[in-house]
Amino acid sequence: MIRSVTPGDLWSLRRKPRNQIVLYTDGLLAQAHRPAWCALRCMLQGNGRDRVTLIAQERGTSAVVQALGRGDRPELDVVYLGTSGARAARLPSDYDVWFRLLEQLCIHAGHAQVQRIYAAAPSQHTEVREIFRQLGFHAYAHATIMQLSGPDWDQGTALAPMRMQARRDHWAVHKLYGAVTPHLVQHAEVRNARHWSLSRSPHFGRPRQVAWVLGPDDDLIAYLRLTSGVSGHVFSLMMRPDVRDQVVDVLRFGLAQLSDPLPAYLMLREYQEELRGPCQALGFQAIGAQALLVKSMVVAVRRPLLVPSFEPGLEPRVTAPRISAAREDP
Repeated sequence: MIRSVTPGDLWSLRRKPRNQIVLYTDGLLAQAHRPAWCALRCMLQGNGRDRVTLIAQERGTSAVVQALGRGDRPELDVVYLGTSGARAARLPSDYDVWFRLLEQLCIHAGHAQVQRIYAAAPSQHTEVREIFRQLGFHAYAHATIMQLSGPDWDQGTALAPMRMQARRDHWAVHKLYGAVTPHLVQHAEVRNARHWSLSRSPHFGRPRQVAWVLGPDDDLIAYLRLTSGVSGHVFSLMMRPDVRDQVVDVLRFGLAQLSDPLPAYLMLREYQEELRGPCQALGFQAIGAQALLVKSMVVAVRRPLLVPSFEPGLEPRVTAPRISAAREDP
């Protein structure tokens, strides 16, 4: 039976699960995911477009799937899959239960008018990726998680002359995104200029974000975003391929803004492979790989607007009122 979270589930979610998969986003790397806390908020506020927790329980074994919303966008990120309780041979496997939970999550997302569901599945878990594939998810990119594991190996001191992102830079950042990102990825992410705006008053419990840009106002060459939380700092980088020799200086600028010993991470995608060598020279090392998956919940419908006016026999019929003489009474 699949249901919403209840108070009795909170205690089991606080304990260490028998099997779990965390699908890391920038926010989850910066701030560790707490299943019990997420479930408590779902119980108090209800499952909706901001967060979802679904529970499957059978014969002493319980499984959970959790997803988080993306602010005001009609999208969800699947972030957690877990199973607790003893494993019995007569019961369905964890992957079978997760399949049913994710299937129910897709149904809930449709009722909540969610248009896209995303999942950053770990590349080493082929069974989990197969579950998503059978549910209609497809991979649109692959990403590598890199962690700063040592000092600046070349001991350089040059910093890129970056400036804080301002409101006037939103369209320029979006233009840079369109220039360096494959069309398949752009179609899957459906971003616009408003996506690059940063909240001036971050929500309670969410990581803080700040960003910098490099280049003229209308022709940026680099964009660096920092997501910071209690668990670490996560950098996201966009650079034009012709200026990749400046990637080390750009990252040094970002690292210079950190004032605590928390771990620093960098998210690189497969089409940014030319940036990997300079990042490794700076001390970043790959610690994981992800397949970025998406499931679209809507279908585009194209309606011809001008063709009917040129087709013969489709002129609108107008019914003219009939004029008749008034009836005369005898």
